[in-house]
Amino acid sequence: MRRFFVFVFIVFFVVGCGNKNVQLGGTVTFEDGTPLTKGSVVFSTDTFMAGGSLDSNGKYLMGSYSMKDGLPPGTYKVYIAGATEEVSAKNGGMWSLIEPQFGGYPSTPLTCEVPAPKNTFDITVPHNPTPKPK
Repeated sequence: MRRFFVFVFIVFFVVGCGNKNVQLGGTVTFEDGTPLTKGSVVFSTDTFMAGGSLDSNGKYLMGSYSMKDGLPPGTYKVYIAGATEEVSAKNGGMWSLIEPQFGGYPSTPLTCEVPAPKNTFDITVPHNPTPKPK
């Protein structure tokens, strides 16, 4: 009988302590439909942050504690980090590929309620209108 209670306790512990994360991913494209292939998508609150790297097709999968393990339900501000390219090898200058407001937590206009419909959150961002330095 004691083994039965130990077994039941273990089952409830494992089931009760399971990962409550929601699998979420999507695609990031520019307004003209071309994929953004550099950087990471970041979902953030004042106390939590999760991210997913963009691949060569502009796709990402979110990870909280490990790659692609999803994120907890909630409301998040969403931004794209590291969407830059080098414009001057001599001084290491970087240029943002997207409008700067989409590249950081305080300024991003993007939000997402998780879980999202179909566990997908596709993002469209404008190109950075600032001309590349020569």
